[in-house]
Amino acid sequence: MSPSPFDHLASAHRRIADAHKQALNAHKARARGEGPTGSSPEIREKLIDAVDRLLAERQVSAITSRDIAREAGLSDGVLYNYFATKNDLVVAALVRRFDAQLTEFERGLPESGEGEVEENLVAYARAWRGLATTTMPTVVGLMSEPDLMHLFLEEIHDEGRGMQRAFDRIAGYLTAEQGLGRLGDFDVEAAVTTFVGSMAALALQGTMTGRAEVESGERVRAIIRTLLRGMGA
Repeated sequence: MSPSPFDHLASAHRRIADAHKQALNAHKARARGEGPTGSSPEIREKLIDAVDRLLAERQVSAITSRDIAREAGLSDGVLYNYFATKNDLVVAALVRRFDAQLTEFERGLPESGEGEVEENLVAYARAWRGLATTTMPTVVGLMSEPDLMHLFLEEIHDEGRGMQRAFDRIAGYLTAEQGLGRLGDFDVEAAVTTFVGSMAALALQGTMTGRAEVESGERVRAIIRTLLRGMGA
């Protein structure tokens, strides 16, 4: 019986599935404290720093283990003393960058009961739009690397990480303002979804069109005023 014209696709699918399984197993082993035995924090950070610099220059799919070793000034095999796979190292660099972006989002956000609600929400909106803008290139760059995307999303959705941390911060502010009587009775979860969705749309629009900051800023305030009417300020 002659082979099906789709046999090569099935074979490729099996190879991808096997590679994905191996990556997940290595990731789980690392989580259990098994695998690589490198003990120098300085070398580990050197490797992560090297990946971070390379990610600023090229797509993740174009980065090889040898590229990383050369950028870090280390021998080729050192990577595997500290990370089970190259993907684990790349994810470590991506997570470190994401954590820094999330910390920047949280910096200086107003507290409930302080100032005017509109100005506070504008501040939250600008911070969220900034977070969406800075993280968007990372997510887009990972779309061609599904295994890496899976590992990255798994890492940033651990407790205390990921976009949920940002969502919770916004929800906490709205809930507190409700309790103080400065906002009316509304569905906080629905309001957060509307809030983050509209700012993400602005971030995407700005990334694709290079829209001027001043014009985007005007849109932020118009969106906040519209939301406030629905939240019974």
